Amino acid sequence: MKDVRGTKLSIGKQVCIQEDIPSVNGMLYKNTMVKVEALDESKVQVQDRSGKLWWVAYNQVSASFL
Repeated sequence: MKDVRGTKLSIGKQVCIQEDIPSVNGMLYKNTMVKVEALDESKVQVQDRSGKLWWVAYNQVSASFL
């Protein structure tokens, strides 16, 4: 699976959130660094620094942030 810029994603890799993502459990802010926990056909599960798990679309993350 690939991110918004075409970089291949893998479990355990650090990625950057590309847009604010609101939910009933809080807000995942743009430019937040998260870790990939699981990959699905249409979404990727990431974990933020507080330990929360989020399901986001592949076009909402980028592995090429440096």
